[in-house]
Amino acid sequence: MTNNRPRQGSGMRSRNSAKSPTRQGVAARELQEARRKRRQREVMRNRIILGVVCICIFALLITLIVKLLGGLIGSGNTADTSTITFQKNGQVVFEEVIDFDSDTYSKSELKSYTNDLISSFNETYGEEAIKLNKLSVKGDEAYIKTTYKDADCYAAFTSYETFDASYEDAVSAGYDFGELFSTVADNVVGEAQVVDTDSLFAGMQVAIIKENVTVVVPGTITYISNANVDLVEADTVTISQADGNEDASDLVYVIYTLE
Repeated sequence: MTNNRPRQGSGMRSRNSAKSPTRQGVAARELQEARRKRRQREVMRNRIILGVVCICIFALLITLIVKLLGGLIGSGNTADTSTITFQKNGQVVFEEVIDFDSDTYSKSELKSYTNDLISSFNETYGEEAIKLNKLSVKGDEAYIKTTYKDADCYAAFTSYETFDASYEDAVSAGYDFGELFSTVADNVVGEAQVVDTDSLFAGMQVAIIKENVTVVVPGTITYISNANVDLVEADTVTISQADGNEDASDLVYVIYTLE
């Protein structure tokens, strides 16, 4: 009897040995599942990051393409008349339309002469003060587009009085605003009258020109002085003498707000 009786210790060890692999298998599967879910989260996170990066790159490419196309389209546009354009960054772009006589000089001679003038000026005024953007000849007209460092540079090169800055800067520079001014609103020019410039023009920009030319400002014109000025658009005026005398010119004040 004694020899045939099973040993309890032996039986207990057998039951524990049988269940242990089962418990280890569950733990392993849980650990594997946790790792799988973590990998899924990492994959999803990486996909999101990659998607955001792709979207940013795509948006950047679209922006660059739009700017490039805009630049190409803009570079193809030329003014019909001589035009001075004041830019937000202070630079001045001048598009000059002049008569061209091929019997007097050739296009290459005109370009060489223009480049010589600009090079000579840049040597004394400063490197890259003036850049020649375009020179073309069509029929009996020549078109020359140049960019100037600022209004002072333009005035120094052309000898035409030119200014573009704030009203306060204009007063500090000694400009007298004792003129008759007309309001400009909705492309309509009001009646010329004496105005309180210190209160009305405070904080605004002022372009001052003494040249018979078309003027474009980087904003909306609010006032113009009453001296041979015609409003073309909200940002554009033309200056010309009523009697057609191109040798005469008036000092014109264009008051505007930046866009």
